[in-house]
Amino acid sequence: MSDPFRVAVLADIHGNRDALDVVLADVHHQSPHHIICAGDLVMNGPHPLDALTRIANLNIPGVLGNTDDEVIKGDDSVATWTQHAIGRDGVAYLQTLLPSYRLTPPQATSPQHDLLIVHSTPRSCYDLLILEPHPLGTNFTEPTPYADAVEMLAGTRAGLIVYGHIHYVSDGVIDGQRIMSIGSVGFPFDGDQCAAYAIAHWDGINWQIEHRRIAYNYEHVAANIEHSTIPFAPRYARMIREANWFARPA
Repeated sequence: MSDPFRVAVLADIHGNRDALDVVLADVHHQSPHHIICAGDLVMNGPHPLDALTRIANLNIPGVLGNTDDEVIKGDDSVATWTQHAIGRDGVAYLQTLLPSYRLTPPQATSPQHDLLIVHSTPRSCYDLLILEPHPLGTNFTEPTPYADAVEMLAGTRAGLIVYGHIHYVSDGVIDGQRIMSIGSVGFPFDGDQCAAYAIAHWDGINWQIEHRRIAYNYEHVAANIEHSTIPFAPRYARMIREANWFARPA
């Protein structure tokens, strides 16, 4: 195709404004036809309102992530801190997020050619679908049992299902359905501190995925977390520095 249909998918920003800024700059140079946010927009990072405002001002459609839902509900101390940081209007914005977002490429047929974007699975933004072991071997080490994975897909069909939630790249086929996870903008968990996002290219037959990594000053973000009032700040700062969910104790 002379002008392939391209979709930028951003997942798991988690209030990391600095990482989002470098990703948005890179997205601008890629000139995709659409930009979609795959959830977890605000919680855990130092600048949740800035991250939300950037996405909202660009009119980027978004799907609901598990931490977005936690912020709406005020489930714990970090969620409550984030509620206060983004204000009532920010919480109202999170309440508009969709359970999924489906795109049909030009001259293609739905649903078999669609790109379906979810946070975790079509069934729930809280599901933990592991297609491949965690790259660091320290978290999410066992693939989801096949029967459980089939239940999570809930019979959903698309050309490709893309999700975030686990903060690293993996792919597989479940019950004949192709599915792929992408990396995290704000909190990568694969040992690489660079911000991650994906570009989906429709080649006229299949979706091809380009995983992009963008360097930024993650140490500055970690320091901002440490100087914030967010609960568990030292843990989140270590996660940023180590790009790992199970960051080593200080």
